[in-house]
Amino acid sequence: MSNMLQAHHDLDRVFAANDEMALGAAKALGARSGKDVKVVAFDGTPDGVRAVRAGTLTATVAQQPELLGKQAVDWALRVSRGERLPRTVKVPVVLVTAANAARFGG
Repeated sequence: MSNMLQAHHDLDRVFAANDEMALGAAKALGARSGKDVKVVAFDGTPDGVRAVRAGTLTATVAQQPELLGKQAVDWALRVSRGERLPRTVKVPVVLVTAANAARFGG
């Protein structure tokens, strides 16, 4: 991230593939993170949610692990009964922002 900042002084947005990477970017950005530079991540981990609440990250995308687990068990039960399943199963994600971060703990 430091190299990216040196090469692109006008950087104003960062999207990271996970919260840990976003937190590293936020550290490199310092006081600019979440303010001058919007930082968005994907995971919705407790550390990521805390950073959203603190304003260090602009948002994180919560994968809803409880819902993933519930759906996995439901699908496993359906398979055990011989039911055919779709090739793709979508599980909704939620954008965690300062407005709703309290719902997600952290």
